[in-house]
Amino acid sequence: MEITIEERGVDLSVVIVSYNSVDLLMLTLASVRRAIEGISAEVFVVDNASAEDVVGRVEREASWVQLMALGSNVGFSAANNKALREAKGDVVVVLNPDTVVPVDFFRRVIDHFKSEGEGAGAIGVRMVNGEGHYLRESKRGYTDLRTSFFKMTGLWRLAKKSAVVNAYYIGQHDEKDVCPAPILSGACIAFRRDLMKKVGDFDESYFMYSEDIDLSWRMNEASRGNIYRGDLSIIHFKGQSTPRKRKYIGYFYKSMLKFARKYEYPKHNWVVNMMTKCGIVIAYGFAMARCLVLRHLEFARSFKAPKRVLVVKGEEEWEMLEHTGSRAYEAIVFDIDSDLGRAIEYMRAHAEEAMYGFRNLDSGQMLVFYNNRCHDITRR
Repeated sequence: MEITIEERGVDLSVVIVSYNSVDLLMLTLASVRRAIEGISAEVFVVDNASAEDVVGRVEREASWVQLMALGSNVGFSAANNKALREAKGDVVVVLNPDTVVPVDFFRRVIDHFKSEGEGAGAIGVRMVNGEGHYLRESKRGYTDLRTSFFKMTGLWRLAKKSAVVNAYYIGQHDEKDVCPAPILSGACIAFRRDLMKKVGDFDESYFMYSEDIDLSWRMNEASRGNIYRGDLSIIHFKGQSTPRKRKYIGYFYKSMLKFARKYEYPKHNWVVNMMTKCGIVIAYGFAMARCLVLRHLEFARSFKAPKRVLVVKGEEEWEMLEHTGSRAYEAIVFDIDSDLGRAIEYMRAHAEEAMYGFRNLDSGQMLVFYNNRCHDITRR
């Protein structure tokens, strides 16, 4: 007799919403498949009507996932909710389609919730981008008016380790610390399914952006508090699933205003609320100008296929890398089966000394990150 998921129980549900960037999605799935081995798990991919052949690639190369192909782009919140309402896992991990996880990642996440027991809040993890830089949004404080003022004016940069001036990024705690963090990133957030049932799922009035702030804040308030696990690390090719375009900046600031109306406006009078709205509108203008400058700089940095490439497959290549140093190569590509935790720490220690990337052994494809984009160097 066939045993259903409900009868045998599921320890873990992984939910990934995709929108184009199919090569990175397949790399993400390759790392996820290795990390769920030996775990009772289910993996959902919800495709938001991608222009690229996401559905075909997933059906051909990752038939083990539960694929939900949507007829239109319903946004990040609504797409996640479609899978979350079907999820059976005791622990749920929402993951971006441009991430790479180490092989022990999900086991350690499950162990966290087992040790924390009932009442545990959500957890976020340390994220490193494709150039080896730590992503500060891995841990954030609640975005009240004072915190937002220091963040939006850039004053937080003057006191990066201050618990007050840099409350937005919880500056008093190092990137590798384990600490309370009320706001977590939707690129990788984990929680118990019973907590989600208690607070509800993503607020679908957000098309994209700020929905993770909203959800994690509700989870923080309904539990013993959310936790940032700086001892758990992943790669997040930030910006690959949402490219640097004006409409995405618009989504971001509209969502910020929506969050302020929902949580901050009721606390203040109309004068403060009008000042808050004006501040967000001004920040939006600066962000648009910054986007134009950064896009110009990116266009000026053309990608050239690397000629000196080291593919790190095992200890022999690691020894070679440690001996010669990353500057001896134009690109360092780590096999998806290699020690990804070690790769993350190496990238972090040697950021910008070379281009870094990963090889998807399921497809043989090699992707490197340069100039805020991933590039396929398989046929170099």
